[in-house]
Amino acid sequence: MTLCLLFSGLPVTTASAAGFTDIQGHWAYDSIIRMTDAGVFQGVSATKFEPNTAITRAAFVTILARYDGYNAAAYKNSKFKDVPADSWYGPAVAWAYQKGIVSGVSNTAFAPNQSLTRESLAVILVNYANYAGKALPRVRKGKLFSDSKRCADYALDAIYTLYRSGIINGTSATAFSPKGKATRADCAQLLCNYQDIAQRSYTGAEKVQIISHRGYSWGAPENTLPAFELSAKMGCTYVEADVRFTKDGVPVLLHDATIDRTSNGSGEVSKMTYSQLQQYDFGAWMSSEYAGTKLPTFEQFIALCAQKGLRPYIELKSSMTEAQVRQLYDVTAKYSMSSKVIWISTSLANLKHVLTCNKSASLGLLDEQITQTTVTHAKSLQNGKDTVFISAKYNNLSAAERALCLRSNLTYGVWTIDTAATAIREINSGAQFITTNSLLWSNLY
Repeated sequence: MTLCLLFSGLPVTTASAAGFTDIQGHWAYDSIIRMTDAGVFQGVSATKFEPNTAITRAAFVTILARYDGYNAAAYKNSKFKDVPADSWYGPAVAWAYQKGIVSGVSNTAFAPNQSLTRESLAVILVNYANYAGKALPRVRKGKLFSDSKRCADYALDAIYTLYRSGIINGTSATAFSPKGKATRADCAQLLCNYQDIAQRSYTGAEKVQIISHRGYSWGAPENTLPAFELSAKMGCTYVEADVRFTKDGVPVLLHDATIDRTSNGSGEVSKMTYSQLQQYDFGAWMSSEYAGTKLPTFEQFIALCAQKGLRPYIELKSSMTEAQVRQLYDVTAKYSMSSKVIWISTSLANLKHVLTCNKSASLGLLDEQITQTTVTHAKSLQNGKDTVFISAKYNNLSAAERALCLRSNLTYGVWTIDTAATAIREINSGAQFITTNSLLWSNLY
């Protein structure tokens, strides 16, 4: 009888929702009324809601499916052996699995009657936001709770994300209780919080930092002045550029070690003088519109950033001497841009050279993935005045690697993302920024 009332799918009337005798004075009273009036939750009887009762995995998935407005008839079979197709929760579990919202406790088991933990609740809700294509905001600084060591690696990133978005809080000011059981009241409140966030617009400060990769390289030749001018026109703030030195010591913008891919010439930039490089066309390879585009110097780039209000995100390519890094820093100082520059490199030595110029620099250690060595090297750059983060390739990062970074009190960013769906998944993670060739805020929010 209880299961029939709880999962019949019939909306509860306003009168009966307000008539629950066990929610008066409860901290989640308003959310319980709101979700039951919407037909998302139901009472366990006409007069009882049982707000403090632990919710099962099957129950929450069913509630979430109902919240989404799914068509139960369209989802007949689940891959899990412990989820009968004709069970009250079967269609919802099949829906959630197909949409990438849930996984099982094993390849064949879902454990429908197992109580849902608070950490699993966080993971499921972030997965739902990803499925729904909803980028979550950054309304406060992310943090780790005092009991984060008890949190599974697979869930830490989701908890960090939901706390930062203002959707979830701890069980106290310092503790999250990740292994604690989520209650029916918790779930009602969380869905209300999510709905309130999802329905409002975000301020610029609440949106992810988007870094325009080599300028707006989707529409103009990478690492050229037209690409950075287009970034400014498209409303970008952060622009990534790659820096190398010519044979005669002139810093120029070029990703590859050679000019073969992005010009009508060939050869290694380090073996050619700047004068020699000026004879080549760095734009016609992409479009006749950009024929005649020259290889820009680092100073031209910084001057343009100062003029357009862009923030340079500078990758130091190859190994550089302290004198070469000083040369670059002096250019940023000349245009009063030193405090606005972010320096990144795969070379730990390059970043240490930056610190000899500016103890308060913003530094990003680049790596294909986040390993303990990456973390150790990044931590070695911290001096109490600077800002240090890790930048990694998004599709190389496991939940454990993201957790390693967060547990080490390091922030991270990801590169290079060019689809909105992937970008939203990364926005709804612990990542502080995303590097992209083509995406803008208007594609994501």
